[in-house]
Amino acid sequence: MYFKKIFLITILFPAITANAQSQEIKKTLQECIEFALENNLSIESGEISVKKAKYMQGTAFNIDKTQFSLSQDPTSGGNPDNSVAVIQSLDFPTTYIARKKLLQAETQLERSNLQLTRNEVIRKISELYFQLLYQQEKIRILKQQDSVYKKFLTIATAKFNAGETNRLELINAERLLNENRIELHQAAMDFFSMQLSLKRLTNSDNLIIPAESSPVILNEQMIIEDFNPNSTPLNKIFEDKKMIGQRSITLAKNNLLPDFNLALRNQLLIKDYNPYNIQRNRFAGGNFMGFEAGISIPIFFGEQKAKVKTAKIELELIKTQQADAMKSLNEEYLIALNEYEKANNELTYYQNQGNSQANEISRISQVSYEKGEIGYLEFIQNIKSAAELHLKYAGAVNNYNQTIIIINYLKGNK
Repeated sequence: MYFKKIFLITILFPAITANAQSQEIKKTLQECIEFALENNLSIESGEISVKKAKYMQGTAFNIDKTQFSLSQDPTSGGNPDNSVAVIQSLDFPTTYIARKKLLQAETQLERSNLQLTRNEVIRKISELYFQLLYQQEKIRILKQQDSVYKKFLTIATAKFNAGETNRLELINAERLLNENRIELHQAAMDFFSMQLSLKRLTNSDNLIIPAESSPVILNEQMIIEDFNPNSTPLNKIFEDKKMIGQRSITLAKNNLLPDFNLALRNQLLIKDYNPYNIQRNRFAGGNFMGFEAGISIPIFFGEQKAKVKTAKIELELIKTQQADAMKSLNEEYLIALNEYEKANNELTYYQNQGNSQANEISRISQVSYEKGEIGYLEFIQNIKSAAELHLKYAGAVNNYNQTIIIINYLKGNK
């Protein structure tokens, strides 16, 4: 009964995902990356943030609203109350310049954030792509094993029915087939999950399968000495934050400077409005005109001084965070290099010995079985060992590629 359930799961899984698989398209890694750079929603969000920051620069010269007032005093002639007035207040000129520079620095930070987002998307897509290649190879090997184990079960069943073997061999044959099919089912499900993740990252309408049919080894020339945390996109973000901090201090200091107030007044007599019948004639020389110029001096500047101190502390905080981040980044790079060395040694072994040994085991086992030198059970065990070696080789290729991807990401390579 258990065997039948496993068999049904293995048979039904392709049918369940048939609709999704019918929409699969093949893409190379570069095609996936290019498609994602154009369609990924996180990148699109970053581009919108840059655009928003650029528009915000237009608010740097934010001049207060111009006041217009109309007054009519019937008890007097040409005083200011009997006038049309235009009043305008202005910040100290350098304040506008400081605000503009701050907004420009914020725009640059959004650009740096966008570049980091792009690098993260490239890393995630590259990781998924090579995991898909590994999973694809794993499925291929397990399918080959399924054919072998299925044949083994058929032979064991026939021998048991003929009384040529005991039930132990039949149970072992069922176990091998069931375990392999469970692993095959899990591998297929994992492959599908990775496809969904890649579909989301690329914002594609279709599931993607790798263009290559077998694992690919990244050929990457790395120079350990050329890593400099200060040249990475992450450090660029901190440099932009520091620039924002410095310009925030400058703007806060400018807010301690005086403001200017200007007013222009022009006499206005409304002839039809004279409820007290007072003689009010326009001056023969024309309307009375006047102006007013004033200055607003911050006498109570405790708030602004506190803002300056706060901005300075914020800058010190950013510097501390930057130092910590760069130290962590350097440690991450050293760990990644260590993982690369481990993966490289493992890959070198399977390239030079392990993979060829697996092929030799399969070849010799096949020949020996056909000549009758070994039994079917021994043949199955040898084939299983060879399959495990092939899987380890595929895993070694994937591990090696993943370390290269991480190193490239940490270095900020595109």
